Amino acid sequence: MKKRRIAVVSEARATYGYVKGVMHLIEQSERLELQLIVTGMHLLKEYGSSINEIVRDGFTPAARVDMYVGGDTPTAWSKSLGVEMQGLAQVFDMLKPDLLLVAGDRAEILAATVTAAYMNIPVAHIQSGDLSGHIDGSARHAITKLAHIHLPACEDSAERVRKMGEEPWRIFNVGAPQLDDVVHGKKLDRNELAKVFGVDFDKPVLLVIQHAVLAEVHLARKQMEETLAAVKESGHQALVVYPNVDAAGQEIIGVIRQYEQVPTIKTFRNLDREVFLSLLTAVSVLIGNSSVGILEAPSFKLPALDIGSRQTGRMRACNVITVPEFDRRLIGQAIERALHDSQFRATLKTCENPYGDGDSSERICKVLEDVDLGKLLNKQMTY
Repeated sequence: MKKRRIAVVSEARATYGYVKGVMHLIEQSERLELQLIVTGMHLLKEYGSSINEIVRDGFTPAARVDMYVGGDTPTAWSKSLGVEMQGLAQVFDMLKPDLLLVAGDRAEILAATVTAAYMNIPVAHIQSGDLSGHIDGSARHAITKLAHIHLPACEDSAERVRKMGEEPWRIFNVGAPQLDDVVHGKKLDRNELAKVFGVDFDKPVLLVIQHAVLAEVHLARKQMEETLAAVKESGHQALVVYPNVDAAGQEIIGVIRQYEQVPTIKTFRNLDREVFLSLLTAVSVLIGNSSVGILEAPSFKLPALDIGSRQTGRMRACNVITVPEFDRRLIGQAIERALHDSQFRATLKTCENPYGDGDSSERICKVLEDVDLGKLLNKQMTY
Protein backbone atom coordinates (compact mmCIF):
# COMPACT_ATOMS: atom_id res chain seq x y z
CA MET A 1 0.00 0.00 0.00
CA LYS A 2 1.34 3.41 -0.96
CA LYS A 3 1.94 5.63 2.05
CA ARG A 4 0.39 9.07 2.33
CA ARG A 5 3.06 11.75 2.15
CA ILE A 6 2.51 14.20 5.01
CA ALA A 7 4.53 17.41 4.72
CA VAL A 8 5.07 19.25 8.00
CA VAL A 9 6.35 22.82 8.07
CA SER A 10 8.19 23.77 11.27
CA GLU A 11 9.21 27.41 11.53
CA ALA A 12 9.79 28.28 15.19
CA ARG A 13 10.65 26.75 18.53
CA ALA A 14 7.23 27.83 19.85
CA THR A 15 5.32 25.58 17.46
CA TYR A 16 7.85 22.75 17.22
CA GLY A 17 6.25 21.35 20.36
CA TYR A 18 2.91 21.26 18.53
CA VAL A 19 4.18 18.88 15.85
CA LYS A 20 7.03 16.94 17.46
CA GLY A 21 4.89 14.11 18.85
CA VAL A 22 2.80 13.92 15.68
CA MET A 23 5.93 13.61 13.54
CA HIS A 24 7.23 10.71 15.63
CA LEU A 25 3.89 8.92 15.17
CA ILE A 26 3.88 9.63 11.42
CA GLU A 27 7.29 7.99 11.15
CA GLN A 28 6.00 4.95 13.07
CA SER A 29 2.82 4.67 11.00
CA GLU A 30 2.56 1.99 8.32
CA ARG A 31 0.25 4.28 6.34
CA LEU A 32 2.07 7.63 6.48
CA GLU A 33 5.40 9.07 5.33
CA LEU A 34 6.90 12.20 6.93
CA GLN A 35 8.28 15.04 4.80
CA LEU A 36 9.70 17.60 7.24
CA ILE A 37 10.32 21.11 5.92
CA VAL A 38 12.30 23.41 8.20
CA THR A 39 12.23 27.18 7.80
CA GLY A 40 12.04 30.40 9.82
CA MET A 41 13.98 31.01 13.02
CA HIS A 42 15.06 27.36 13.23
CA LEU A 43 17.75 28.24 10.68
CA LEU A 44 19.06 31.41 12.33
CA LYS A 45 22.24 31.24 14.41
CA GLU A 46 21.39 34.43 16.31
CA TYR A 47 18.24 32.73 17.60
CA GLY A 48 20.01 29.58 18.69
CA SER A 49 19.87 27.43 15.50
CA SER A 50 17.01 25.35 16.91
CA ILE A 51 17.17 23.05 13.88
CA ASN A 52 19.90 21.31 15.89
CA GLU A 53 17.28 20.26 18.44
CA ILE A 54 15.12 18.86 15.64
CA VAL A 55 18.04 16.78 14.37
CA ARG A 56 18.90 15.61 17.90
CA ASP A 57 15.31 14.42 18.23
CA GLY A 58 16.00 12.04 15.34
CA PHE A 59 14.32 13.87 12.46
CA THR A 60 15.92 14.33 9.03
CA PRO A 61 14.55 17.38 7.22
CA ALA A 62 13.46 16.71 3.65
CA ALA A 63 14.09 20.38 2.85
CA ARG A 64 15.26 23.64 4.40
CA VAL A 65 13.83 26.96 3.25
CA ASP A 66 15.84 30.08 4.12
CA MET A 67 13.56 33.09 4.03
CA TYR A 68 14.82 36.17 5.86
CA VAL A 69 16.01 39.12 3.77
CA GLY A 70 17.44 40.98 6.78
CA GLY A 71 16.07 43.93 8.69
CA ASP A 72 13.74 44.34 11.62
CA THR A 73 10.83 46.24 10.06
CA PRO A 74 7.35 45.26 8.86
CA THR A 75 8.56 45.86 5.29
CA ALA A 76 11.47 43.43 5.66
CA TRP A 77 9.20 40.91 7.38
CA SER A 78 6.68 41.04 4.54
CA LYS A 79 9.45 40.61 1.96
CA SER A 80 10.72 37.59 3.88
CA LEU A 81 7.29 35.95 3.67
CA GLY A 82 7.39 36.38 -0.10
CA VAL A 83 10.78 34.66 -0.19
CA GLU A 84 9.37 31.85 1.94
CA MET A 85 6.46 31.30 -0.45
CA GLN A 86 8.79 31.06 -3.43
CA GLY A 87 10.98 28.54 -1.65
CA LEU A 88 8.05 26.44 -0.44
CA ALA A 89 6.49 26.37 -3.91
CA GLN A 90 9.69 24.76 -5.23
CA VAL A 91 9.83 22.31 -2.31
CA PHE A 92 6.17 21.31 -2.63
CA ASP A 93 6.65 20.75 -6.35
CA MET A 94 9.65 18.53 -5.61
CA LEU A 95 8.16 16.54 -2.68
CA LYS A 96 4.56 16.34 -4.01
CA PRO A 97 2.96 15.84 -0.59
CA ASP A 98 -0.54 14.41 -0.28
CA LEU A 99 -1.29 16.74 2.63
CA LEU A 100 0.37 19.61 4.51
CA LEU A 101 0.22 19.75 8.32
CA VAL A 102 0.64 23.18 9.94
CA ALA A 103 0.17 24.57 13.44
CA GLY A 104 -0.66 27.85 15.11
CA ASP A 105 -0.94 31.39 13.85
CA ARG A 106 2.49 32.62 12.82
CA ALA A 107 2.95 34.45 9.52
CA GLU A 108 5.28 31.76 8.17
CA ILE A 109 2.45 29.24 8.59
CA LEU A 110 -0.02 31.52 6.79
CA ALA A 111 2.45 31.77 3.89
CA ALA A 112 2.84 27.99 3.81
CA THR A 113 -0.93 27.50 3.84
CA VAL A 114 -1.52 29.98 1.01
CA THR A 115 1.17 28.28 -1.08
CA ALA A 116 -0.24 24.79 -0.52
CA ALA A 117 -3.86 25.80 -1.10
CA TYR A 118 -3.04 27.34 -4.47
CA MET A 119 -1.07 24.21 -5.42
CA ASN A 120 -4.09 21.98 -4.65
CA ILE A 121 -2.44 20.44 -1.60
CA PRO A 122 -4.93 19.84 1.25
CA VAL A 123 -3.99 21.49 4.55
CA ALA A 124 -4.62 20.25 8.10
CA HIS A 125 -4.39 22.98 10.75
CA ILE A 126 -3.50 22.28 14.39
CA GLN A 127 -5.04 24.67 16.92
CA SER A 128 -7.56 26.26 14.58
CA GLY A 129 -10.21 28.41 16.18
CA ASP A 130 -8.17 29.73 19.10
CA LEU A 131 -8.20 33.45 19.78
CA SER A 132 -5.01 35.47 19.37
CA GLY A 133 -4.41 39.19 19.61
CA HIS A 134 -3.93 41.60 16.71
CA ILE A 135 -2.51 40.24 13.42
CA ASP A 136 -1.96 36.78 14.92
CA GLY A 137 -5.71 36.31 15.31
CA SER A 138 -6.33 37.40 11.74
CA ALA A 139 -3.62 35.04 10.48
CA ARG A 140 -5.00 32.10 12.46
CA HIS A 141 -8.51 32.57 11.07
CA ALA A 142 -7.18 33.11 7.53
CA ILE A 143 -5.35 29.78 7.85
CA THR A 144 -8.60 28.19 9.03
CA LYS A 145 -10.52 29.45 6.01
CA LEU A 146 -7.82 28.15 3.65
CA ALA A 147 -7.31 24.83 5.47
CA HIS A 148 -9.27 21.65 4.74
CA ILE A 149 -9.00 19.81 8.06
CA HIS A 150 -9.36 21.61 11.39
CA LEU A 151 -7.73 20.30 14.56
CA PRO A 152 -8.85 22.62 17.40
CA ALA A 153 -7.55 22.24 20.94
CA CYS A 154 -10.85 22.57 22.82
CA GLU A 155 -14.60 22.71 22.27
CA ASP A 156 -14.60 26.50 22.57
CA SER A 157 -12.27 26.70 19.55
CA ALA A 158 -14.14 23.99 17.64
CA GLU A 159 -17.37 25.95 17.99
CA ARG A 160 -15.64 29.07 16.71
CA VAL A 161 -14.54 27.16 13.60
CA ARG A 162 -18.13 26.01 13.03
CA LYS A 163 -19.33 29.61 13.30
CA MET A 164 -16.80 30.53 10.58
CA GLY A 165 -18.85 28.41 8.18
CA GLU A 166 -16.59 25.35 8.10
CA GLU A 167 -18.28 22.01 7.47
CA PRO A 168 -18.62 19.95 10.69
CA TRP A 169 -17.11 16.79 9.17
CA ARG A 170 -13.82 18.66 8.73
CA ILE A 171 -13.52 19.56 12.44
CA PHE A 172 -11.83 17.26 14.97
CA ASN A 173 -11.52 18.41 18.59
CA VAL A 174 -8.21 16.70 19.36
CA GLY A 175 -6.76 18.83 22.15
CA ALA A 176 -3.40 20.64 22.16
CA PRO A 177 -0.57 18.29 21.07
CA GLN A 178 2.11 20.40 22.77
CA LEU A 179 0.69 19.09 26.04
CA ASP A 180 1.59 15.51 25.13
CA ASP A 181 5.21 15.84 26.20
CA VAL A 182 4.09 17.98 29.14
CA VAL A 183 2.16 14.96 30.39
CA HIS A 184 4.35 12.09 29.16
CA GLY A 185 7.78 13.58 28.43
CA LYS A 186 10.94 13.09 30.46
CA LYS A 187 11.81 15.94 32.84
CA LEU A 188 15.09 16.99 34.43
CA ASP A 189 14.98 17.23 38.23
CA ARG A 190 15.65 20.45 40.14
CA ASN A 191 19.27 19.52 40.92
CA GLU A 192 20.00 18.94 37.24
CA LEU A 193 18.29 22.22 36.33
CA ALA A 194 20.24 24.10 39.00
CA LYS A 195 23.48 22.91 37.38
CA VAL A 196 22.28 23.91 33.90
CA PHE A 197 21.03 27.39 34.85
CA GLY A 198 23.18 28.28 37.84
CA VAL A 199 20.28 29.44 40.01
CA ASP A 200 18.88 28.41 43.40
CA PHE A 201 15.42 26.94 42.88
CA ASP A 202 14.82 26.95 46.65
CA LYS A 203 14.33 30.70 46.20
CA PRO A 204 11.94 32.39 43.71
CA VAL A 205 13.02 32.18 40.07
CA LEU A 206 11.23 34.22 37.39
CA LEU A 207 11.05 33.09 33.75
CA VAL A 208 10.56 35.84 31.15
CA ILE A 209 9.38 35.26 27.57
CA GLN A 210 8.09 38.31 25.75
CA HIS A 211 7.39 38.84 22.04
CA ALA A 212 6.72 41.85 19.85
CA VAL A 213 3.16 42.64 18.74
CA LEU A 214 2.99 43.76 15.10
CA ALA A 215 0.49 46.57 15.72
CA GLU A 216 2.71 47.83 18.55
CA VAL A 217 6.19 47.51 17.01
CA HIS A 218 6.93 51.14 17.89
CA LEU A 219 6.41 50.22 21.55
CA ALA A 220 8.35 46.94 21.62
CA ARG A 221 11.52 48.38 23.18
CA LYS A 222 9.63 50.33 25.84
CA GLN A 223 7.46 47.31 26.66
CA MET A 224 10.50 45.11 27.27
CA GLU A 225 12.16 47.85 29.31
CA GLU A 226 9.13 48.01 31.60
CA THR A 227 9.02 44.24 32.06
CA LEU A 228 12.73 43.81 32.79
CA ALA A 229 12.78 46.87 35.06
CA ALA A 230 10.05 45.24 37.15
CA VAL A 231 11.96 41.96 37.18
CA LYS A 232 15.17 43.70 38.26
CA GLU A 233 13.41 45.72 40.96
CA SER A 234 11.82 42.57 42.36
CA GLY A 235 15.30 41.40 43.35
CA HIS A 236 14.48 37.81 42.39
CA GLN A 237 16.56 35.53 40.18
CA ALA A 238 15.37 35.64 36.58
CA LEU A 239 15.90 33.66 33.37
CA VAL A 240 15.13 35.55 30.15
CA VAL A 241 14.62 33.77 26.81
CA TYR A 242 14.98 35.58 23.48
CA PRO A 243 11.73 36.31 21.57
CA ASN A 244 10.47 34.81 18.33
CA VAL A 245 11.61 36.23 15.00
CA ASP A 246 9.12 39.04 14.36
CA ALA A 247 9.26 42.66 13.30
CA ALA A 248 10.82 44.57 16.24
CA GLY A 249 12.19 41.36 17.72
CA GLN A 250 15.69 42.85 17.55
CA GLU A 251 14.44 45.81 19.58
CA ILE A 252 13.48 43.40 22.36
CA ILE A 253 16.81 41.57 22.10
CA GLY A 254 18.62 44.91 22.40
CA VAL A 255 16.93 45.54 25.74
CA ILE A 256 17.66 42.00 26.94
CA ARG A 257 21.35 42.51 26.18
CA GLN A 258 21.36 45.67 28.30
CA TYR A 259 20.18 43.62 31.27
CA GLU A 260 22.70 40.80 30.83
CA GLN A 261 25.02 42.60 33.25
CA VAL A 262 22.45 42.51 36.08
CA PRO A 263 23.69 39.85 38.54
CA THR A 264 20.23 38.36 39.13
CA ILE A 265 19.40 37.98 35.42
CA LYS A 266 20.58 35.27 33.00
CA THR A 267 19.66 35.27 29.30
CA PHE A 268 19.28 32.49 26.71
CA ARG A 269 18.88 32.56 22.93
CA ASN A 270 17.07 29.23 22.85
CA LEU A 271 16.22 26.29 25.12
CA ASP A 272 15.64 22.71 23.98
CA ARG A 273 12.04 21.65 24.49
CA GLU A 274 12.86 19.00 27.12
CA VAL A 275 14.92 21.48 29.14
CA PHE A 276 12.28 24.18 28.74
CA LEU A 277 9.41 21.97 29.94
CA SER A 278 11.54 20.78 32.83
CA LEU A 279 12.13 24.41 33.72
CA LEU A 280 8.38 24.98 34.01
CA THR A 281 8.34 22.47 36.88
CA ALA A 282 10.88 24.49 38.85
CA VAL A 283 10.42 28.24 38.23
CA SER A 284 8.09 30.31 40.40
CA VAL A 285 6.42 32.64 37.89
CA LEU A 286 6.24 32.94 34.08
CA ILE A 287 6.23 36.55 32.87
CA GLY A 288 5.54 38.11 29.46
CA ASN A 289 3.01 37.50 26.69
CA SER A 290 3.86 34.02 25.41
CA SER A 291 1.14 31.45 24.76
CA VAL A 292 3.11 29.15 27.08
CA GLY A 293 1.39 30.87 29.98
CA ILE A 294 -2.01 30.00 28.51
CA LEU A 295 -1.32 26.52 27.10
CA GLU A 296 1.46 24.74 28.97
CA ALA A 297 1.75 26.54 32.32
CA PRO A 298 -1.63 25.37 33.71
CA SER A 299 -0.44 21.76 33.56
CA PHE A 300 2.38 22.69 35.94
CA LYS A 301 0.12 24.81 38.16
CA LEU A 302 2.57 27.60 37.37
CA PRO A 303 1.52 31.25 37.86
CA ALA A 304 1.70 33.16 34.58
CA LEU A 305 1.62 36.93 34.14
CA ASP A 306 -0.03 37.72 30.79
CA ILE A 307 0.98 41.28 29.98
CA GLY A 308 -0.64 43.45 27.31
CA SER A 309 -2.85 42.53 24.38
CA ARG A 310 -1.12 39.61 22.62
CA GLN A 311 -3.29 36.89 24.20
CA THR A 312 -6.48 38.96 24.61
CA GLY A 313 -9.69 36.92 24.60
CA ARG A 314 -7.98 33.54 24.80
CA MET A 315 -9.51 30.97 27.11
CA ARG A 316 -7.35 30.71 30.21
CA ALA A 317 -7.07 28.69 33.39
CA CYS A 318 -6.88 30.05 36.94
CA ASN A 319 -3.06 30.22 36.84
CA VAL A 320 -3.10 33.36 34.65
CA ILE A 321 -2.85 36.85 36.14
CA THR A 322 -3.77 39.45 33.53
CA VAL A 323 -1.67 42.63 33.54
CA PRO A 324 -3.43 45.03 31.14
CA GLU A 325 -0.42 47.16 30.21
CA PHE A 326 3.36 47.19 30.25
CA ASP A 327 3.89 49.20 33.42
CA ARG A 328 6.70 48.24 35.80
CA ARG A 329 4.62 49.10 38.86
CA LEU A 330 1.69 46.90 37.75
CA ILE A 331 4.04 44.09 36.73
CA GLY A 332 5.85 44.29 40.06
CA GLN A 333 2.57 44.09 41.95
CA ALA A 334 1.53 41.07 39.88
CA ILE A 335 4.84 39.31 40.61
CA GLU A 336 4.27 39.76 44.34
CA ARG A 337 0.69 38.51 44.02
CA ALA A 338 1.82 35.42 42.13
CA LEU A 339 4.42 34.65 44.80
CA HIS A 340 2.65 35.62 48.02
CA ASP A 341 -1.14 35.98 47.62
CA SER A 342 -2.41 33.04 49.68
CA GLN A 343 -5.85 33.04 48.07
CA PHE A 344 -4.43 32.98 44.54
CA ARG A 345 -1.90 30.30 45.43
CA ALA A 346 -4.64 28.16 46.97
CA THR A 347 -6.52 28.16 43.66
CA LEU A 348 -3.40 26.85 41.88
CA LYS A 349 -3.65 23.55 43.74
CA THR A 350 -6.81 22.63 41.82
CA CYS A 351 -5.87 24.30 38.51
CA GLU A 352 -6.84 22.20 35.48
CA ASN A 353 -5.64 22.67 31.92
CA PRO A 354 -8.62 23.11 29.54
CA TYR A 355 -6.52 22.40 26.43
CA GLY A 356 -5.78 18.70 26.49
CA ASP A 357 -5.02 15.42 28.26
CA GLY A 358 -1.71 14.33 26.73
CA ASP A 359 -2.99 12.12 23.90
CA SER A 360 -3.62 14.66 21.14
CA SER A 361 -0.82 13.54 18.81
CA GLU A 362 -2.34 10.07 18.52
CA ARG A 363 -5.73 11.56 17.64
CA ILE A 364 -4.16 13.80 14.98
CA CYS A 365 -2.22 10.92 13.44
CA LYS A 366 -5.42 8.85 13.25
CA VAL A 367 -7.16 11.68 11.38
CA LEU A 368 -4.26 11.91 8.93
CA GLU A 369 -4.46 8.17 8.31
CA ASP A 370 -8.22 7.92 7.87
CA VAL A 371 -9.46 11.16 6.29
CA ASP A 372 -10.79 10.92 2.71
CA LEU A 373 -8.30 12.99 0.68
CA GLY A 374 -10.50 12.88 -2.40
CA LYS A 375 -13.17 15.21 -1.01
CA LEU A 376 -11.02 17.69 0.89
CA LEU A 377 -10.32 20.32 -1.75
CA ASN A 378 -14.00 21.01 -2.56
CA LYS A 379 -14.90 23.34 0.30
CA GLN A 380 -18.43 24.59 0.90
CA MET A 381 -19.57 27.34 3.25
CA THR A 382 -22.30 26.36 5.69
CA TYR A 383 -23.97 29.79 5.68
